[in-house]
Amino acid sequence: MELSEKTLKIYDLSLTIYPGMQCWPNDAGVELIQEQSLRSGDAYNLSRLACSSHIGTHIDAPYHFSEAGKGIDEVSLYDLIGEALVVEVPAADLITAAELRDVDMRTYKRILFKTRNSELLADRTFHEDYVALDYSAAQLLVENGVKVVGIDYLSIEAFTDAGHRVHKLLTENGVLILETLDLRAIEQGAYFMVALPLKLKGCDGAPTRVVLIEF
Repeated sequence: MELSEKTLKIYDLSLTIYPGMQCWPNDAGVELIQEQSLRSGDAYNLSRLACSSHIGTHIDAPYHFSEAGKGIDEVSLYDLIGEALVVEVPAADLITAAELRDVDMRTYKRILFKTRNSELLADRTFHEDYVALDYSAAQLLVENGVKVVGIDYLSIEAFTDAGHRVHKLLTENGVLILETLDLRAIEQGAYFMVALPLKLKGCDGAPTRVVLIEF
């Protein structure tokens, strides 16, 4: 069967990676250098990329905050491919357990949060007051067996949470965290998700191509 826009709709949630893109404070950013060039008379084009394993749209592996957790090359693709629910939380400054009271976590084990953060992604300036997940919400997700949780900014937890309690709770329970999702064009509802991280041996995370498919 030939797939096309007539048979299904594919939404790309991944940010383009390039030098000067928005990144976490004190991150070295992206270095993308063309080392071989057809224009310069070389036999081919070849570039070198240097960046954080958490640049752009990426997955936090359990190993990111749990010494005993799996590296990104060990995570299950069965967790990263399947039905996902996009939940819009337009007004909240912090996503608490109360905001999740109507979310069907019995059916959906991949939850992606769309917030006012989506409008910040076009701005290269980092905003410390982004919407994040609080501990009570993370606890509820873990209790309901959610496998993947995602959000539309650079971190799942508040910038001011120095103890990283949300990250630790999720990663220690094997929950995969998707960060910096571009959900600007996405309506709330159910989709089929495919999220494929770079297979970096023993690494704490990796840039990831994430798509939602609407049949």
